[in-house]
Amino acid sequence: MPRLRYVTTGLEDLESLSRAELRALWKSELAEEPPPSLGRDMLALGIGYGRQERRYGGLAKPVAKELDRLMARVLGHDNQPPELPAGPLPRAGTILVREWRGMTHHVTVMDDGFLWNGKPHRSLSGIARAITGTAWNGPRFFGLREANRKTAEDRRGS
Repeated sequence: MPRLRYVTTGLEDLESLSRAELRALWKSELAEEPPPSLGRDMLALGIGYGRQERRYGGLAKPVAKELDRLMARVLGHDNQPPELPAGPLPRAGTILVREWRGMTHHVTVMDDGFLWNGKPHRSLSGIARAITGTAWNGPRFFGLREANRKTAEDRRGS
């Protein structure tokens, strides 16, 4: 059983507590069991946030409402079909090359998007649309996905 030295622990002293002490403090201050996967740093951050929330108040109502909406969407509780995760992209630094109408286009994969013609872009589909002038699936345009080549007869099994 952890000693009770954490009773008067300030925010700055949370880092000196053991994981077991932080788990006990979490339970006493937040009135729930901490997630078993949390390490010392995350436990200390959670306790610190809980203390600050009690002292200064929680999130503004619009912010809390938006977070609830986003969480429902992620968990699939918003009656909208969940977004299908995209296939894995090449790692940052990879250069994708695509020739279109006699012109070669180079796109660099970055951690937070793509670089094309010296400008950052959020999606490959946006770059493909800029290159072609029409809507394209960006990963398919750059050869990262196989096009669905089945014909109607193939799907029916004829």
